[in-house]
Amino acid sequence: MRLPHLLTVPALLFAACSSPAADSSASACAADLSAPYTPNKPSTLALRDIVGLSSHPSLGADAAAIAERAFEWKALHRLGIHRMRTDFGQDPLEPERGQFDFSAFDPLVAEAAKEHVDLLALLDRAPRWAMDAPEGQGGYPPRDAADFATFAIAVADRYGQTIHEWEVWNEPNNGFSFWKGADLGGEPDKYGQLYLRTHADLAQNQACAEVACGSLLYNFYVGSPPDFLDAALQANPTLAANLDIVSFHPYPTYPPRVAPEYAENGETPLVDQIAAVNAVLAKAGAKPRSLWLTELGWPTKGEFTEEQHANYAIRAIVLSALAGADRLYLYTLLDGGDPESLSPEGDFGLMTRGNIAGLPADQPQPKPAFVAIAALLNSVGTFHVKRRVPQPDPATYVIELERLDEIAWLLWQADSKTGVKLPSTTLHTDPLLLVDRLDGKGPTAGYSSDMELGPRPVLVRAPIAYE
Repeated sequence: MRLPHLLTVPALLFAACSSPAADSSASACAADLSAPYTPNKPSTLALRDIVGLSSHPSLGADAAAIAERAFEWKALHRLGIHRMRTDFGQDPLEPERGQFDFSAFDPLVAEAAKEHVDLLALLDRAPRWAMDAPEGQGGYPPRDAADFATFAIAVADRYGQTIHEWEVWNEPNNGFSFWKGADLGGEPDKYGQLYLRTHADLAQNQACAEVACGSLLYNFYVGSPPDFLDAALQANPTLAANLDIVSFHPYPTYPPRVAPEYAENGETPLVDQIAAVNAVLAKAGAKPRSLWLTELGWPTKGEFTEEQHANYAIRAIVLSALAGADRLYLYTLLDGGDPESLSPEGDFGLMTRGNIAGLPADQPQPKPAFVAIAALLNSVGTFHVKRRVPQPDPATYVIELERLDEIAWLLWQADSKTGVKLPSTTLHTDPLLLVDRLDGKGPTAGYSSDMELGPRPVLVRAPIAYE
């Protein structure tokens, strides 16, 4: 490639920020995932097709809800993201048996299609009539898998022309919050039955349905995903052959604090979590079409800084793709709740709290993580992760990205600063290399092969073919 091509990069970045991906469509079936998932090999999907947002946009057709969703759609386009995971709860949709009310969800689905945002519908939240629960309490599982499957079919009948990706329940191994059954670690036998019934009915109803099993919380306070998944597979002999997608949430401790590469304070490195789930699937002979991380984030509260948030998010994106995950839904777009609360739940946002309907100065503002993700996806979102380039220091990461005959590298040092060298057969000291520190200021020329690296990933674009 020649210098004139490099000069077009800023224009391309602007175009990418201004509109959704041209080849994404919420009205088309999901991508072909007919080949079984190959564990331990990098995902072949482009980064912009891997990264999504796990969010809870306002529902309904009132002006405030419409304005809030419009803000979210615009933010997604700025990020370069065209995927959103959000709840389709049975409780609000079927408050009485057989009585469905879609009025709150219709505007959301219609707008998502118009905005070319692909929805992953999280089917969860049984209503009181469908579960056994003490008065005034929620979070209990469905009493009858058939009732839940009937609900899922009703949602698919309503939205099946737009939504083709479904997830069965949220964190069924989390007995503290979402599956308050007989065991705090969930009930893997009953969850397996719920998935199998729902999967069978959705697959029969919708030819291109992709149904995710799991949504498991990877956390030592509850039943670990490998143990839970293993028990569900053993209790349900047909489960292994009926897994479309396996999904989990990599939160080894709560609130998460440690970098995705390290095992500290009870954390498990991200790639090790994926490997552990793969090992269970291999043991059972299961061959799902894909592995998804359907929620991951960090709260910017206390001593955990916004800069760490940005660094970890970028590193998690490429590390999960390197380990073979085809999706990573980041949680979430907006901070919310009481800022004075001691709970970190309201501080996972990529943007600060703010008044969406107010003056620009009062509206939510992008955190560094938002800026970094937008810079990454709008620069190399069409690239896929190829490999990790070995380095003498194991804490030095050089991740190679590829698109046709183009190569890029994402570099960082997970410990202290150090020098790093890219493959000498390719780069040498070419002065035309583009360096982007993912800070929103755009790329500059002048990469040095002995540059100092730190925890913030640096993107290097090579304007030459790679041999």
